[in-house]
Amino acid sequence: FGIRSGIDYPSYDRGKVQESLETAENEKDPWLTLGSFKVRDSACEGVDTGTSTDILGEDDFGRYLQSQGASIEATKARGNLYWYDFPGDDKKTVRLRVAVLADAKQAADELHRSLLEHGPGWWGLRRSNLSVLAPKASTGEAIAFALKYKLICWGMFEMAGADDVYVVAGPYMEL
Repeated sequence: FGIRSGIDYPSYDRGKVQESLETAENEKDPWLTLGSFKVRDSACEGVDTGTSTDILGEDDFGRYLQSQGASIEATKARGNLYWYDFPGDDKKTVRLRVAVLADAKQAADELHRSLLEHGPGWWGLRRSNLSVLAPKASTGEAIAFALKYKLICWGMFEMAGADDVYVVAGPYMEL
């Protein structure tokens, strides 16, 4: 299922991830399957999770990463598309694709379409007019990566399932 990414995400501590998640009913120890958990507000302590309505550039994403201690530089791929390469396992990188679009509706549409085209396990997030696509991962790997860099606090997290896209409820939400 889905396009292979060839990426090895960094290993993660399942217990640490579970501490940041809860069931929809606010209970501990949710299943790590789409639709069965949400991110606790405490996972984003100290991060402004208010909805952004400003027009953003890729440098806004870069500044956010720097504020979280990640010194990741953007590489311009073409036009409005940038790559951010994060360290992964075995000297491989986890490349996030950041698209700068005209408005929030285009960003939402682009991410939704991209996730469906790539298939199950591909994930991403969006904030205002920025759309971020990440390589295929297990639900646990994707959530752990998004929590490590507090990406789930910066934008609305979405992940492709078998035939739909799921939004993971968390502190940052946007229509």
